[in-house]
Amino acid sequence: MALRIPIALRWEGERFSGSTLIVNSQGALLYAQRNVTVGDVFELENVRTRVHCHCRVVWQAGLDQSGFFKLGVEMLESNPQVWGSDYSMAVAQAPARPPGSSG
Repeated sequence: MALRIPIALRWEGERFSGSTLIVNSQGALLYAQRNVTVGDVFELENVRTRVHCHCRVVWQAGLDQSGFFKLGVEMLESNPQVWGSDYSMAVAQAPARPPGSSG
């Protein structure tokens, strides 16, 4: 689901900022101030809640016109709590999908 959450990333001894674009219980599409190589693991922190998790970069699109790097990441351990109450409320309000539907 589309959800903007301010995040911090820790990678190779550096901390830099970013934000999510799309999140789910296993990962996210996000913007980051620095590019992280596909396959690399980093720590992601929700700056509002201070909850963090470890993620692996599975896709990158390079530098966006916004000046940020677009990255697709997967959580090493599923931790949807990292997205906070905005995500929990959105999931609870989402309409149920019929069995067998895709999407």
